[in-house]
Amino acid sequence: MNTTGNKYGGRTKGTPNKLTSKIKEKLSCIISEAIDSLDLGSMTKAERLKLIQLGLPYIVTKPQIEEPQQEEQKFQIEIIDRLGKYKDRDLDKAITG
Repeated sequence: MNTTGNKYGGRTKGTPNKLTSKIKEKLSCIISEAIDSLDLGSMTKAERLKLIQLGLPYIVTKPQIEEPQQEEQKFQIEIIDRLGKYKDRDLDKAITG
């Protein structure tokens, strides 16, 4: 198992999956032909609205949720070697801030 964090072989980052692209292209053609064969004039308003409702998510992408960037919080770590060198109140102060 590769535990170095480096990727060896396979697709490079950002390269689209060829199989997925082919499937999407074929499905697009099939759906396009099916829609062209529909007689929209003979459909009721409800059927046309349902068709639009079903097709819209494939045409208009959903907006991506942007995570608000968190401010970087600085902190300090104080390493205490021997507790015997410090008074109790100094240790309490260091712990509680």
